[in-house]
Amino acid sequence: MDRFTRRIGSALTAVALITGMASACSDSPPASKASQSETAAGSTAAPTAQPPSQFGGEQLNEEPRDLLNMADRLDSDEEDFVSSGSLAVPGQNLDETIKSGTALRVEVACAGEGTVTFTVVPGAARTAERVDCTQPMAHGFDFTTAGPSLAIQADSRDEDRVGTAYLVSRIS
Repeated sequence: MDRFTRRIGSALTAVALITGMASACSDSPPASKASQSETAAGSTAAPTAQPPSQFGGEQLNEEPRDLLNMADRLDSDEEDFVSSGSLAVPGQNLDETIKSGTALRVEVACAGEGTVTFTVVPGAARTAERVDCTQPMAHGFDFTTAGPSLAIQADSRDEDRVGTAYLVSRIS
């Protein structure tokens, strides 16, 4: 009986170790809402994306990307392009390469069941819009940055049922 118990114990230890290593290496956002909203992923002139909602998955982010026509716009080498991606909910992307006084357009879209509040913070100013994800349409924010950074935030009570996308471009 001791031999059987030792083998079972060894097997369970190995499974626990492998599971722990797999979850530590995954791209899933942290379980805590507080730590998710405090996390900022840097964004540069190249397209970047933050991981999608933990339960929403990549399929929920496909429709908002299509609404923004991201694939075609990224392939066209649009010279006014600044950044794009999907936002974890709750979460934010932060671009600190933006110069103060830059005229920008931020386009956002979401899909799924629920609403998302998108907040654009171009320096010290703040603009927010609540978007119904059951209505397939893109929403835009036009502004001139007041500081040398741009944060795009997304928050929702329906975080596991919505997908998001955003695209930032210069206004010529």
